[in-house]
Amino acid sequence: MVYSVEQNTFIVMSYYRNGTFVDGAWLYSVAACKQEYLANYPDLEIQETSLEAHIRDVINRFVRTGNVNKGKSSGRPAVSEEVVDDLRERLEQNPQTSLTRLSQQSGVPVTTCHKVVKKRLHMHPYKITTVQQLLPIDPPRRVEYCNWFQNTFHDDGLLDLTFFSDEAWFHLSGYVNSQNFRIWSAENPHVFVETPLHLLKIGVWLAVSRRRIYGPIFFHDTMTGERYRQQILEPFIQQLDDEELQLGYFQQDGATAHTARATLEYLQQHYDDRVISLGVQHAFPPRSPDLTPLDFSIFGYLKDKVFQRQMNNLAELQHEIERWVQSIDGRMLQNIFESKKKRVNMCLELNGEHFQHLL
Repeated sequence: MVYSVEQNTFIVMSYYRNGTFVDGAWLYSVAACKQEYLANYPDLEIQETSLEAHIRDVINRFVRTGNVNKGKSSGRPAVSEEVVDDLRERLEQNPQTSLTRLSQQSGVPVTTCHKVVKKRLHMHPYKITTVQQLLPIDPPRRVEYCNWFQNTFHDDGLLDLTFFSDEAWFHLSGYVNSQNFRIWSAENPHVFVETPLHLLKIGVWLAVSRRRIYGPIFFHDTMTGERYRQQILEPFIQQLDDEELQLGYFQQDGATAHTARATLEYLQQHYDDRVISLGVQHAFPPRSPDLTPLDFSIFGYLKDKVFQRQMNNLAELQHEIERWVQSIDGRMLQNIFESKKKRVNMCLELNGEHFQHLL
């Protein structure tokens, strides 16, 4: 049980009050103190053996410290400012240093390093984001595209009619990074993940505007210009309404199948000069997945959702992709295109360089 300050004070007073002076020395009785305590607090259920132990603890503490209750533990000695400054300098020189390596270099325990870095230096571990490498010629192209986008799509109504398209591969086995995947256990569980010799995968093509999403269209083979036109573009264009076809734009990336002469001619037959792609008037900048909604948002969302469970065949994988594509509603699309505008603004602010660290 937990004893109050009043109860512990009573124990000290009773212990010394019941002492006797014999042959020039005071003798004190734990038994007498216990009996008086039980008489004064009769309603408490206390084991007498535990009470005797508590009386001895209280008296010893009183003799040692002058207090009847436990004081706040002094704990470990405070880390000096010299140590804090040393750890700060080491991290400033090499921000990627692990706490284990920092401990080895400084001679400070790992637990102390962790407390100093988090509570004294207010530093936190952040993941490094992998981005598409930009070539020296890319930033000006990105700036040109972003300026054109701002001048053209200042009205959400046009974004409602314009489709941004792309494709991605979905692997049946998902993705397992063996360097980052760990299982904590007292014994080695010998867990393994089976992967086939030839990875089973399915290609997914989508087109998205601010008001709706078209697809998915699935494919299994490497996309050629002819397949792209027959299997994807023709079904897509056939389902467009008059307003989308007459006023909207169509965007695609610079994949070879997309920029083949026959493909661009086919698109221009239907969209005239409202095609956004490499090789035409309105060029979409290469190496810019951070500027297209499917790459920076939708495909990542789908893969996170689809691979929440393990699937046994491509039919199940295809079903899951279709199910989660249908979950993308109008509000989500509007938020995605607000993010698109924000990204365009940031790209311009940084003169076409990477801006993900500002998101």
